[in-house]
Amino acid sequence: MSMRFSDLIILLSTGINQRRMYFDSHPKVQNLGQDFADRMLEVLATKGDTGFFFGILNGKFIRDGKYLIGPSIAGRNLIDFADKLQCGGFLFRQGLDADEVRSFFSVAAELRDRTDSIEESIALFHSNNIRNIEVSPYFREGEETDANGVKLAPFDPGLIQFDFSEEDDDGGGMGKSVAQELEPLLPIFQSMYDMVQTNNIHISKQMDVDVHRAMGVGEELFEVSDRATMDVMNLMRYPDYDSYTIGHSVRVSTLALTVGREMGWPEHLLPELASAGLLHDIGKAKVPDEILYKPGKLNPEERKIAESHAAIGGKILLAKGDASPLIIAGAWGHHIRHDGQGGYPPMPEWAIKSPIASLLQVCDVFEALTAARPYKAPLPPRRAFEIILRDRRAFDPAPLTALIRAIGLYPPGSEVALTDGTRGYVTAKGPDWQLPTVRVTRDSEGNPLSRENQYVAKLHEEKNLAVSDFLMVGLDPDSARDMAENEPGKKRESDEEWEQGLATELDDILEESII
Repeated sequence: MSMRFSDLIILLSTGINQRRMYFDSHPKVQNLGQDFADRMLEVLATKGDTGFFFGILNGKFIRDGKYLIGPSIAGRNLIDFADKLQCGGFLFRQGLDADEVRSFFSVAAELRDRTDSIEESIALFHSNNIRNIEVSPYFREGEETDANGVKLAPFDPGLIQFDFSEEDDDGGGMGKSVAQELEPLLPIFQSMYDMVQTNNIHISKQMDVDVHRAMGVGEELFEVSDRATMDVMNLMRYPDYDSYTIGHSVRVSTLALTVGREMGWPEHLLPELASAGLLHDIGKAKVPDEILYKPGKLNPEERKIAESHAAIGGKILLAKGDASPLIIAGAWGHHIRHDGQGGYPPMPEWAIKSPIASLLQVCDVFEALTAARPYKAPLPPRRAFEIILRDRRAFDPAPLTALIRAIGLYPPGSEVALTDGTRGYVTAKGPDWQLPTVRVTRDSEGNPLSRENQYVAKLHEEKNLAVSDFLMVGLDPDSARDMAENEPGKKRESDEEWEQGLATELDDILEESII
């Protein structure tokens, strides 16, 4: 997947985190500094720009008059840094080199108190030899030029609105109604992301995991979320390794809460379920990065080390003393097969698998299949369900059925193509899991529709209209089909055969399960 301005912001946040964990000369910090400098030049060359500017307003990143959702969730530490600097944004100039980026990481990681003024912040940058990164008091872009010839113009922050039109540089397009539903949830998702991030750092430094904070965040998510808004986490993208691990836990947590609600779990347990999702992979902080993020196949010894994360996570939480049995069971048992024929860690014959471990196992695998990774493109949900159902005995049918019912084949936030040639975004799951409600944003010729001409199609009410393709950030319409057709041992199928086979398997498991 190509690098974008949004990805660069998350890469900056990752660099700050790594600098907090390590030191200036550590290879990770050194490599991230060089990586950002190189990638920024690539993006600028692609866009034909001489500088990269993004603003910060109300705890969110903005660019081109639009909020950037993924970076706003994953880049909380960068937002906090801007607040300490009393600035409204950053401008990165074309002459930026890796040493300046590393100095930026260092200042951000070590700054504890707010500066007295933006002038003091500018002086702080200069004293650390940061010349090609400018702190700005306003969100500026456009017409005027500064002393170095970079075009800038004043911009009224009050004009900023959620706008996910498809004309932005990140190819967004959620539609204003969905974006407005997202706004109240952003602070919660930021807190979830930051909590997982902080716990990973603490564990790597032999410090305690903060279970109490995880419980608080789980409670917040439960209080502000509902069925209609949970799937907004499908917008999360993982352009780098650090974001992948932390983003995974955030998405598993939201999926777990969604599934728990669908299964009718008691309300007093739902916040604890969300917290268990956030902490289920805490043991990965003890797994070496070269194993955790290896793009190729692990050898037997590496696999043994990687698989140890479940038992390690359970032991970390057990030793803490304030983690509930539910949370400990989720971390320890989320990789054990439902039929008992494998998985890890080895399960004693006398033991009974916890319901929360079974629920998290389904969410964990589904998230892994449908999210981007450093070494793979994301799969469409329908393809993920097909893969899961091939080995249905590995999964508890109750939470699997609940997941299918809760999100359908096309979760809210998915971009889809319809059989009449139009395109749009799923705004809600319909009563039929393969017939969602879609906001149509492009006509049959591929032309974007104005806000006034966009319309909502309830596919379960349309006799001659259905989804023909699932589209995704970084994944062209045919990629998922190509991956399915080229999978080893997989017989090549037509679209009709593929859909019919999956529909039959889904119907079978829905009939077999009693919720």
